Amino acid sequence: MAQTGFALKWGGIFLLTAIEYFIIKLYQQRSFFRRTVEKYNFIMAKYPDEVHGQLMPDFLARDYPEIAEFGACYIDLWPISWPILATFDPNIASQYTQETSMPKHEIIRNQFRPLTGLKDLVLAEGAFWKKWRATFNPGFSTQNISALVPEFIEEASIWKKQLELIAKDNRVVPLEDCSGVDDKIFPTLKGAIGLLVTDWSPAQWGRLLNPFRHFRLRRLNQALRDQLQPLIERQLENHERIDGPRTVNGLAIRNYMKTYGSENTSGSKIDAEFLDVTVENLKIFLFAGHDTTASTLCFAYHYLHQHPDVLEKLRQEHDRVLGPDTTDTTRKISETPTLLNQLTYTTAIIKETLRLEPPISSCREGSPTFFLKHPETGQQLPTGGFILFAASKAIHRNPKFWSDPDKFLPERWLEQDVHRNAYRPFELGPRGCIGQELALTELRLLLAMTVRDLEIVPAYKKGDESLYGYQAYQAHMPGELTAHPSKGLPVRVKIRAVSK
Repeated sequence: MAQTGFALKWGGIFLLTAIEYFIIKLYQQRSFFRRTVEKYNFIMAKYPDEVHGQLMPDFLARDYPEIAEFGACYIDLWPISWPILATFDPNIASQYTQETSMPKHEIIRNQFRPLTGLKDLVLAEGAFWKKWRATFNPGFSTQNISALVPEFIEEASIWKKQLELIAKDNRVVPLEDCSGVDDKIFPTLKGAIGLLVTDWSPAQWGRLLNPFRHFRLRRLNQALRDQLQPLIERQLENHERIDGPRTVNGLAIRNYMKTYGSENTSGSKIDAEFLDVTVENLKIFLFAGHDTTASTLCFAYHYLHQHPDVLEKLRQEHDRVLGPDTTDTTRKISETPTLLNQLTYTTAIIKETLRLEPPISSCREGSPTFFLKHPETGQQLPTGGFILFAASKAIHRNPKFWSDPDKFLPERWLEQDVHRNAYRPFELGPRGCIGQELALTELRLLLAMTVRDLEIVPAYKKGDESLYGYQAYQAHMPGELTAHPSKGLPVRVKIRAVSK
């Protein structure tokens, strides 16, 4: 009994000491922060409040050009987040994403763990990741994506009709709301993502302290499994059919059965591991695929409206490659999907949009034994205890690697040699996004089906804030993780009078 009292006594002392240390450390950090804000408030005040977090390194590089020139910066965010080593030089970022692929940081793993259990290709590591990346790779091949274009056309046609109805009603709507997926799965997925905690900032405390958050996440995860599992099982039944649908899941099933079938399966019955991992990856594929396409398309329409000369060249390319009769566009693309690959100026517009507005940046985990080397001075940069943040937004606008970095210039992709590591909207190296060819194909198709028939006109209010001269800046929207256009890009849609 005495031993128990002794342990409780010293345990209480330790707890009080830890709390006291935290309070002192918090006071010191917040005092420093307040002094910094008072001194440099003229810098911080010029940016809109809801800008996405990935823009912060870009702001830092603009306000302190010597940081961007050096190429890296240590940032202390305690206790809101882990300390960061932000990299602005692509030759430094490549050292932990390409030359050595450092693991995804704990803060990202903890963020998605309640959603996927870390069984997805974004966060899995080691042999598990290699096995499942190889399993899903065939479904995302250029050849297979091209074969799926007729199905993409069906979905895009539904979305285009929705835009035409908005034009008929003369309504102002957030364009991102129009590009949502019309099924039961995506709203369930969005609900689950909206419960994830991204950091320890005050804005997240409501979620952190919500006693029902984990219960709701479990319920939504079960709902997602109930919705996705039957789809996978139906594809499993047809996996041996040569003429069966060549969907991403279908090819993954075929590849898995070919490689592991004799070990884990019999007939059309597949092991629980495949079903479990496929469900978790479908969540990420659905979220990331729709999210990247929707936000990039919105930004592309905005830039095209701001640059009518570029829009005119785009329409001319579509007339030249697809023919002037816009009523025949979908038939031609469906019959010859490779026509999309001939839209070089369209692709340049998409790449330039992604350069200016990359959807998200990569966060890797530093190590006490891993050092970055400055490419010019040879200086060793320790990484232990830091988030290694490949600041793609800042890299994409670094004047050291891009001419006129803030200008929307699609021609740069036709006329200039781009630094091989300086363009990273899908990240580079072995952990590069598996769905980048899918995203580019969908974006080419959506632009080809809409820009000659419709005018997408941004409809921001006069008093709405702007950044870098544009009202459609990358913002953190409620319930979202990646960057989206502010206010969802409010637009009016007009039907063009086009002579056939």
